[in-house]
Amino acid sequence: MVDYLILTEKPSAAENFSTALGGKNGIFDGKTFKIVHARGHLLTLAEPENQVDPSLKEKYKSWDPETIPWNLSNLSWRRIPIRNAGSILNSIKDAAQKAKAIVIATDNDPSGEGELLAWEIIEYIGWNGSVLREYHDDETPKSIRKAMSNLKDVSDKNQDGEYLKGLVRNKWDFSSMQLTRLATSYAREAGFNVKVANQGRLKSVIISLVKERLDEIKNYVKKPYYEAKFKDENGHIYARKIKKDDEEQLNLVRHKSKEDAQNELSMYSSSPIGDVVRKTTTQAPPALLDLASLDAILSKRNYPSNQVKTVYQKLYEKGYVSYPRTEDKFITQEQFKEFSENADKIAALVGVNTNLLTHREARSSHVKSSATHGANRPGSNIPENLAEFNQIFDKERDCECAKDIYTVLARCTLAILAEDYVYEEVKASLLEYPAFETKFNIPKKLNYRKIYNPTAIKKEKDVGTNAVPFVFEGANSKPKVPTKKWLYAKLRNYGKYGVGTGATQQNTMSEITNSKANAYLLTDKQGKLDLTDQGMIAAVLCEKTYIASPNITIRLFEMMDEVGNFKREPQDTIDTVTKVIIHDKPIFKENVTKLVDVLGKPKKSNNYITAKFNDEDIKFKNSWGKYTFTKEEIDLLSKGEPISFTYKGSTVTGRLKKQIYEGHEYWGFSPDEKKSINENNYTFAEINGEKIKFKNKWGSHIFSESEIQALIRGETITFDYNGTEKSGKLEKQKYQGHEYWGFKSK
Repeated sequence: MVDYLILTEKPSAAENFSTALGGKNGIFDGKTFKIVHARGHLLTLAEPENQVDPSLKEKYKSWDPETIPWNLSNLSWRRIPIRNAGSILNSIKDAAQKAKAIVIATDNDPSGEGELLAWEIIEYIGWNGSVLREYHDDETPKSIRKAMSNLKDVSDKNQDGEYLKGLVRNKWDFSSMQLTRLATSYAREAGFNVKVANQGRLKSVIISLVKERLDEIKNYVKKPYYEAKFKDENGHIYARKIKKDDEEQLNLVRHKSKEDAQNELSMYSSSPIGDVVRKTTTQAPPALLDLASLDAILSKRNYPSNQVKTVYQKLYEKGYVSYPRTEDKFITQEQFKEFSENADKIAALVGVNTNLLTHREARSSHVKSSATHGANRPGSNIPENLAEFNQIFDKERDCECAKDIYTVLARCTLAILAEDYVYEEVKASLLEYPAFETKFNIPKKLNYRKIYNPTAIKKEKDVGTNAVPFVFEGANSKPKVPTKKWLYAKLRNYGKYGVGTGATQQNTMSEITNSKANAYLLTDKQGKLDLTDQGMIAAVLCEKTYIASPNITIRLFEMMDEVGNFKREPQDTIDTVTKVIIHDKPIFKENVTKLVDVLGKPKKSNNYITAKFNDEDIKFKNSWGKYTFTKEEIDLLSKGEPISFTYKGSTVTGRLKKQIYEGHEYWGFSPDEKKSINENNYTFAEINGEKIKFKNKWGSHIFSESEIQALIRGETITFDYNGTEKSGKLEKQKYQGHEYWGFKSK
């Protein structure tokens, strides 16, 4: 019998706890312990039709708009193990029978996800004993030991605010699938072969903002104007101040014709520079980064959001960077002290001159007592050099991404140890025409900007001595292309606190820009965003809905926080999903009539696509069954890549292949074979032109469908095997002189 069964979120976390506490079993603080781990969520809510009375099964399975909204009181909220989770759950249950208390040691994230993940397991195994919670800031030994010395009793889950918040969010999101069913059904009824018209509390806000900007660009009409201005010999422009909302002043100063401007110009002559006012000003380093800000910076280097998310998580698990899903924008005094002590070593890693790090006192603008995990920054594990990352990433591009993540984080954080940027603010006016003024800045001391320079500094010459009049030709500003940087700024600056945390925004972005995901709504090319066909349909349908409203979404986040702080009953918040659905359902139906204006009439499904495939000119149907491929899916198929889509309520995955029908060869979509996974089955595949088969298991581990697909793609997979993490890939091997294909462990 052990005092504590420590339940961690994943194998890597279990290893970190083992390192911190001196083993997977042992004694810490006078208490015996055993460490076990999950693999993320081991349980999930059953499909809605499997949560209701059999008489209601067909209604809750249907996508027919007439069956929506549901009566949420009919749902049992039953959870079932995910695929291959049974053995892990059983091992945790067996270990719990020999423990006096379970210690929740999952991620302490703002959404309550870690708390929910743990309580799902605790409830499933039927545990009725004591439950304690540790709150680690990161997975370094120091942080883990500190957290294990300050356990909190959370045995009553209804008094665990983080669990309640996570549960409400989980149930709300599950119930909101009704919105996706509505939008998808209305689009399909109108003849549009959409995979899934995803709707969600942040997804819909994001795609709506992008569509609004795209519409502004599409509807932009250039309106030129001509204005009298002055320019001195150093290039500084002198103009009259104009209030943008003062139409009368605008009409007086800005002329519609060049001739009128030239007539005004004839009234002026060159003028000496009059009053010059100089003011020395300082600027403190910018705010520390959140995950969305980091994602926006790295998008310019063509790293997809999903890659940034995955690589950052792995760096965190190794202790190289701080906790990813933080909502903190500051760091604590203790975190500042630790970083300051490591600063010189970190600076050397990323090429920063340590002579710049002279501001070793904590800035109140960056260091607060209220932070928990702290803003994103380098972790306690300092690599000897950045090439060390090559040891933890198989792909070269992931290594590059890891180095860039670390460098950007390091430089931004190191900047708070440098002095303020110093510049001279210069204002000047014309002696003869004092209404004409100029204003610019002259850098004096770059200081922190030598380390981290988020915006370009324009090199300015000093003010001139004389200015001459000229006609300036301008126009109303054309809206800029939507980018991740622009979008994250919109979300961050909306309302008082913004729409979701940076981590939540980045996580949603990684999902909706992933071309292999069902929720592929946005394309991302070096941070420039555009709507996919599927995204455009979803965006048109959710115009003027509650689910796409930033204000409604902000309020929903607030309500979830109120549940976590025991200021609101959980059911009150869950029930708001029905109010949203009742409001949005008729709007979806009305908006579907706009799809033809935006996308044109739906295409017939019997058309053929011509493409270049492996240097061969081919043609193939743009449909499979009654499903018509989107433009993005056709592009992926033409490149030989797999696609997935929903067909008759199931997910179909496959790729373009040469096939034979009644003796004739043709190219067409070929779905992957669906085989029951058991110990006697094999998977048949084609690798580099060779048809092969391999066992669907290794030892007692049966591969999941996603693991099988990863093996076929030549990727390394990792799984738990009797409490040990195993990694490996598919390889050709030999046994007693016979060659075969199979999984090979590293």
